[in-house]
Amino acid sequence: MNESTRETNTVESLKKRISEMENLLHANQMLCNILDPMELYSTLAGLIREKLKVSSICIFDYHPDIEKFELVYRHGLNDLGLTFNKNEGPLWQKILQKEPFPVNDNSGNPIFKEFSENHMLKELRSQWWIPFIMKEEVIGLLTIGEKDNAYPIDEVEFNYIKHIANQVSICINACTVNLKRQKERQELDKILQNLSLLYNIGRAMTYISDLKNLLQYILKKAVMITNAEKGSIMLLDPDTNRLLISVIEGLEDNDQQEKINNKQVTCKSFKPGEGVAGQVFQEAKPMVLNNIKGEDKFIEADSSFVRSIACIPMLVYNDAIGVINVTNKRDDEHFTEVDVEMLKAVTDQAAVAINKAQLREMAVTDFLTGLYIRRYFMSKLQDELLRSERYNKVFSIVMADIDKFKNVNDTYGHTAGDKVLKAVGDFFQTNIRQVDVVARYGGEEFVILFPETDKEAAYVLAERLRKGFSQIRLDNLPGLSISSGISTYPEDGKDIQTLIKNADTAMYSAKQKGRNKVVNFSKNMSLKTLKISVA
Repeated sequence: MNESTRETNTVESLKKRISEMENLLHANQMLCNILDPMELYSTLAGLIREKLKVSSICIFDYHPDIEKFELVYRHGLNDLGLTFNKNEGPLWQKILQKEPFPVNDNSGNPIFKEFSENHMLKELRSQWWIPFIMKEEVIGLLTIGEKDNAYPIDEVEFNYIKHIANQVSICINACTVNLKRQKERQELDKILQNLSLLYNIGRAMTYISDLKNLLQYILKKAVMITNAEKGSIMLLDPDTNRLLISVIEGLEDNDQQEKINNKQVTCKSFKPGEGVAGQVFQEAKPMVLNNIKGEDKFIEADSSFVRSIACIPMLVYNDAIGVINVTNKRDDEHFTEVDVEMLKAVTDQAAVAINKAQLREMAVTDFLTGLYIRRYFMSKLQDELLRSERYNKVFSIVMADIDKFKNVNDTYGHTAGDKVLKAVGDFFQTNIRQVDVVARYGGEEFVILFPETDKEAAYVLAERLRKGFSQIRLDNLPGLSISSGISTYPEDGKDIQTLIKNADTAMYSAKQKGRNKVVNFSKNMSLKTLKISVA
């Protein structure tokens, strides 16, 4: 082969390689902007069909809680409705290798014959299986059938499938996070709707002066809000020191209910500490029992036709005056924490406004950045501290501050500053791990919780974020950078205040060293001195 021929072959080879890379880049761009799972699967199938011209395609979601694969998308096959269990044998080991693999030998016989027959996988008509792996966990599976030309998959096609599978794994994870956030937003919308309802209840209660009518109104709203079948309000009788039923709601026998509400029928009473109502009254803490059967705390459950109960103390200046009970959540559902919070707001007449404000704070995200608010973060941090204390775990906190953010506001205006903050929020949400928690701590300062992460690992994660942060580009604005400081439990502190302060100190040290850096806290740092030096 002469020199000219070799050069021609090299050029053609490079062109072919460039074309392959362009195809991959185009495919990745198409996939990475999709947040709906079915749209993602449909797009993936279209890319595979266009590239490989295969006869059939199936996509399975993996459910680790039940260790099952579920068919969620198919092309070129009849309606299968197929599921199969995780297999601990050779097939599962092959899946965990993260590489596409054939399921038939050169003669067309199934390699995993017993497994295939047991799960009727012949109906898939698949030739290759491609696992989706994210963070060392199996999250799904792609199967493809024979190519239309019956040729085997070549090296270029193999690499294409492999790279696409890696990208799809990331996209599936992004879709999962997006769906979770949508659900959280829906739940928050529901809470806000209930909050509006609570406001109206509070206004109505101010116009009801009769105690009986007031209690009946409160109880009706409590039963309605929690979607319960029935309920009762019990008040403490100071003469007998027992909890007596004042009103009841939801009995099928309306006459009997009216008699009870008119004190014409004597119902069972409870001493403080006796039964669920007595215990809730005595401890001034809510209690939820979603399965009464066999529960010794509940008295005469069978005769009361009670399946589940939520019992909330009625408090005035922290002193219990009675309890409210709602029983039997409709549609065989369970009472939730949201139900309890709503009941707290309804039952405490003297603190309706306070409870309303508490429920509003359950909308835990900052409106501008989309990140958690500081108060919610501190609650999550407290939970992590208690968990780490109990199980002897470590965790790290990162305080991150946008460098020279004041210059952006002063030079380009606060609208530009808001644009930067929104971009920063989007960056953090898409670049932290799923287990991490990030919040806007105040102004242009952010805080991140890395659970079960020591100082060295936290530094690697923070450094990756710092580098990624510097790649943010906004029209007509200068490049961005952050200075970050890390403190680790229990090495740098055993309480929240100390850990936050030390992370803040390390962050100022990063600024002192020229900004756009990550610094671990050390005991020789002085926050006061550092603040003066970077002022």
